[in-house]
This record gives sequence, C-alpha cells and structure tokens, in this order.
Amino acid sequence: MQMPTVYDDDILNVEGGSYPDGTATRTIVYSIVYPPVGFFPFAGTGNGDYHGFYWPIGREDGLPLVAYSSHDAYALIPEHGDLTAAGRCQLARDEERKLTYEFESTFDAANVPRPSIDISDVVAIDDHKRLLTLDPDSPFRNCAVADQLIAENKLDDAESHYRKAIELLPEYGAAHFGLGYLLRRTRRQSQAAIHLRQSLICPLAFWGGCFWADHILPGSFRPDWARKALLWLQQLKKPDESLRDDPFIQNVPSLTFQTCVAESRDIELSIAMVEDYHRRGQFLDAILVWITVGDRAALETTSFRERYGLTARSFGSRLADLFRDAGIERRAELIDNMISVMEKPEGRYL
Repeated sequence: MQMPTVYDDDILNVEGGSYPDGTATRTIVYSIVYPPVGFFPFAGTGNGDYHGFYWPIGREDGLPLVAYSSHDAYALIPEHGDLTAAGRCQLARDEERKLTYEFESTFDAANVPRPSIDISDVVAIDDHKRLLTLDPDSPFRNCAVADQLIAENKLDDAESHYRKAIELLPEYGAAHFGLGYLLRRTRRQSQAAIHLRQSLICPLAFWGGCFWADHILPGSFRPDWARKALLWLQQLKKPDESLRDDPFIQNVPSLTFQTCVAESRDIELSIAMVEDYHRRGQFLDAILVWITVGDRAALETTSFRERYGLTARSFGSRLADLFRDAGIERRAELIDNMISVMEKPEGRYL
C-alpha cells in the first residue's frame, strides 16, 4: 500500500458524504503544515481529530503507521504499527470486545480481516507495556514504555525501546528527546547531542504531547522539552564527531525558540541552514529544518508570515523541491496536488 500522490481527507471513504445534489463531498486541504504531509485521515473521533494513516518520510512505498491527530495540542501520535494492531488494541480496551463503528468501517473499506484477541481482562488505556505486546511496532508505545523504564531505572531496556521507536519512525522527535535525555543521564554527552539536535529539527507535530490523557507520554522529564534540549546543547563542550561543522550545532548558541515575537532570528537562521544543508547534499536535514520553519511560522501571526513571505504555496513548493532533490518523489507529487486543490494557496496561513 503506497502513499497516495493525490490527497484525500477520507482516504477509505469511511465517512463518505455528499452535497444535497448527490455530488460527493470534495477533498478539502486545510494546511500544508499540520497534520504533517503524509497523514491521511480515515476515521473522525467527533471532536475535530482523526485516526489516519501516516507514511514515515522516505518510506512512501511501504505500509503506513496508524496515527492519531490532536489538533488542540498540535500533535500527531504515531499510535499503532499498522491497522491490524490498532484493532487488537481497541478490542483489548473494550469490555464487549467490539471495534468502534468507524474502525469496523475502516477494516471493511481497507479489505483487511478484522483481528481477534484472547484476553480475559480489559486492558487499561495507560497500560503501555501490555498494549505493546499487542502492538510491538507502535512507535508511541515503545516510547511510552521507555519512559516508564527510565522511572524504574532500567536504562538499558529503555534505550532499546527508544531506538526501536526511532527505527520505526525516524522523524519521531519525542523518541529522540527521550534517548538524548537517557544518554545524557548516563554520561554519554556527545552521543546525546545527536538525538537532542534531532529532537529539535523533527516536525513539531511529533513532540509527544496530546489533549487526551491516554496519548500523553509518561516521562516526568518531558515538560519544557525544547528549552531543555536547546540548553543542554548550548552547554555541550564537545559534540559527537559526526556533528563537527554541522550548521544546526554551529547556530545553537544563537537560537532561542521564542514564540509570539514580531521578528525571529531563529527563522532567519533556520532558512540559512536549509540552504547550507542543501549545498552539502544533506537533503533530509534540509527537509526537516524547512518543516520546522513552517511549524513555527504557523504558530505566529499573519503579519509574521507576511514578513517572511511564507504562504502555503511558497512554503509547500520549496518543500516539494527539497523532497525531489532527496529522491522522495511521491511526497513531492503529493504536496503539488495538495497545493493545487487548496482554496487559497496564496493566503497568509500554512
């Protein structure tokens, strides 16, 4: 199941819907920034959030994860390894061992056999360790279990789970931060720098928070994560050799990640970093930093975005070009399609 190159905000037609004259409801693209490009909703939860498929960057030809959007928290939770695992976890959490209507429709529409489980007790929504046995390839559950293992001082096991979460979803910033915290705690400062840096250039949607309690990562070290990651990098005396001359690391002393500002030196520096990474042929780093430019600009005012010339078209076109340069053509085609069907691609929103 490849990632589509034509966007559909109801990819499996689970919700369906039509206008009064019988015409099918048309696809609507609200943003080129959140949810991240590569997320396709298939089941609404009734509060403006959705379960949907998400294809990790560079894995557009493979099977997608099942993620959950939490727009109030600007977060996308990579909750399940695949649709079957999502069904197993849902059955385990339901007293009557039934799927919700939306998920029943999803299995039918996707032509995937409905799963079954043999569990006598209902599994609590925050029983991450048990849910992980039902969904071993869940980036979210691996990260959540790692957080719990840190609290239990089982650091080797925690490290293994963080690394698996990153393997499953390389742009999972929350897992990079967790691993960076663990490496720093175990006095592997230079290695920690690799993942602390990565946590700050991953898409902001993968920071690990959520509006709903069952999707909040349990680590007590997570609040104010971005400020901590930046501070720890600024205090670092010797980063890993792989980061020598790295544009982001070189600019760490000047970064602040402040929001609600009229002008942002961070944005200016980040745009320069994108060009620097591109010149070096580090296209994935250029992509990630450019995505964070969009993330942070989307949180600011219309006049802020106007000052930096950021519209859905200008931001998206540059992102598509970067994906093409990286050889990730399907995602570039998808962005082109999303821009083409947006109502106001020149509007001052992202």
